[in-house]
Amino acid sequence: MAAGWAHAHALYIDTNTEGTSGKIHEVKIYYSEFAERKAEKVTDWYSNVADFELWLVQPSGKRTKLSTTAHNNHYSANFTPEKNGAYRLEISHVAEDPGDGTAYQFNAFAPVMVGKKGKMIPVTTESPELVLAEEIQNINSSKRIFKTYFKGTQKEGITATLFLPSGETKEVKSNSEGILEVELDEKGIYFLEATTYHEDESGKTKKAPYKSVWRCATQKLERL
Repeated sequence: MAAGWAHAHALYIDTNTEGTSGKIHEVKIYYSEFAERKAEKVTDWYSNVADFELWLVQPSGKRTKLSTTAHNNHYSANFTPEKNGAYRLEISHVAEDPGDGTAYQFNAFAPVMVGKKGKMIPVTTESPELVLAEEIQNINSSKRIFKTYFKGTQKEGITATLFLPSGETKEVKSNSEGILEVELDEKGIYFLEATTYHEDESGKTKKAPYKSVWRCATQKLERL
């Protein structure tokens, strides 16, 4: 089942990558099949995925849980940045219903730059297990650079799929330094989804045991 989910539904965060200090910044969270560009109604989300938690990581590294509100096909949230710098929105949620013995972990990210300068927020033990950490200085360029992390360590060989505005897909992989680069050749909306599958990683969700784990990490990208 895990192989079939590699290009299926996932959570993603939709927000403006630029914010203003002292001004409310709006955020939306969708559960979508990227290949079809279809956002599912909240009532149809898999298992208990709608119980996700949305976290804001501030330039100082402080983590704040944001309140979310349900709508027809998404959740909304907001925050007000208090100072300039790089912010990161994060989600990490394991569905309580394993499928065919596989636990599904949904991770999602979105960077927000407030002001003109900011350093990439470091990945810590509090970060999700699978992370796409974007180089914040490149968020408006056609070439986007990410660092891929697994359980806190920068990791090579993480495979990701880039869903293009045209409907085509491209596969990319992080290099020996854990760097993953994508080119946005077309104008429009892209989705980047990194996935890992560990066949012999067992455990138990709140509801049932599992014998393997599928993880994804997503980010919405846009070239204007």
